[in-house]
Amino acid sequence: MSKVSATRPERVLIVHAHPDDETLSSGGTIATLLELGTEVTVLTATRGERGEMLTPALAPLVGDGQRVAAHRETEIAAALAALGGPRHLWLGGPGARPTDLPERRYTDSGMQWGPDGRAVAADDAPADSLTTADLGEVVDDVRAAIRSTGADAVVSYADDGGYGHPDHVRVHHAARYAARAEDVPFSMIVDPGSGDVDMTVDVLPVRAKVRAAVEQYRSQVTVDPVDPADPLALSWVMPHGVRQHAPATEAFRHEAPPAPPAPETYADMSPAGKATAVVVALVAGLLAGGLGTITHQQELGGFPIGIVLTTLIVVGLAVGVRLLYRSRALVAAVGVGVIVATQVLVSVGGQSSPLVLANTAGYVWTFGPAVVAMFALAWPDLSGARATAVGRPEASRSGSSAGRE
Repeated sequence: MSKVSATRPERVLIVHAHPDDETLSSGGTIATLLELGTEVTVLTATRGERGEMLTPALAPLVGDGQRVAAHRETEIAAALAALGGPRHLWLGGPGARPTDLPERRYTDSGMQWGPDGRAVAADDAPADSLTTADLGEVVDDVRAAIRSTGADAVVSYADDGGYGHPDHVRVHHAARYAARAEDVPFSMIVDPGSGDVDMTVDVLPVRAKVRAAVEQYRSQVTVDPVDPADPLALSWVMPHGVRQHAPATEAFRHEAPPAPPAPETYADMSPAGKATAVVVALVAGLLAGGLGTITHQQELGGFPIGIVLTTLIVVGLAVGVRLLYRSRALVAAVGVGVIVATQVLVSVGGQSSPLVLANTAGYVWTFGPAVVAMFALAWPDLSGARATAVGRPEASRSGSSAGRE
């Protein structure tokens, strides 16, 4: 399913501008995710009030936005049922509107074809259309949908809306900003043949469902009959006369590449990371050794505060790196640093150095760090036993990323 290792999301919000967009550009992915057990919600921004009516029986509806909307509501309900029955929300309606705001309805902004063959904004977008609405309000509605569905991934168009439709572009920006605000990964629908693809979904196994869904949009497309020589082929003719073919895969680009997990242990680090960690541990040991050598004789009201604090610092360093990074190498670096710092300072002071005296504190500081380091080095690594006891979570995490390749 993906050329990168990523955990398959459990709840996906797929955001589109008009009825039929969800099926024509991502229907195979919707059906596939549903078969894999993912909770899918389709969020539709408008009811496509300005869409064309292709059949003679529907032609009288053109120009009557409310009747067109009512008809297209029936089409999307039937199409989603054919795909497997994802949850459906309307932008600005229940589940996709902040609870402290009255519900609203965004209408189709319309479009016209530009000189380059791409869609551009219409000259007569209605006052209640999606593109005339405040972008912040649209973003807040998408955020409400993310929260109400518990989505852990959001999918919508690329920044050009696929072919330039202004409603598609507005939905892209709103979905992307909402996903960022809710700290949810955002992915964009892209051409499978482009060189900027992070994930592909093989949609041939669900071709029958996609065909059944496309066939519900009789007002928008004319579906070519099944070709007996190639029953998995699927194509349709758009209102402007262009024939489109459903690809064998649907492709997506992540807004940002999935970040590799941070190393959890010394063994997980790269060679450069291990070398850096050893140097840092050695420097920490040198600092602790220098501080301890200078202060271990200090007393406060007769209490040997110096040796107690410095010993606790050494114990904290040695035991801490052993527990956090499960590394004997880092413990050894800390111990070497403490011992080297102590010996260097004593050597500089000579035989009469007052830094390490022949008393209890002096003996403890001379031998204590080495004993602490040896104990920290000696105890067994029980991480394998812990992983087995809890069902090997690492294996569970990797297994959860199963997907269709």
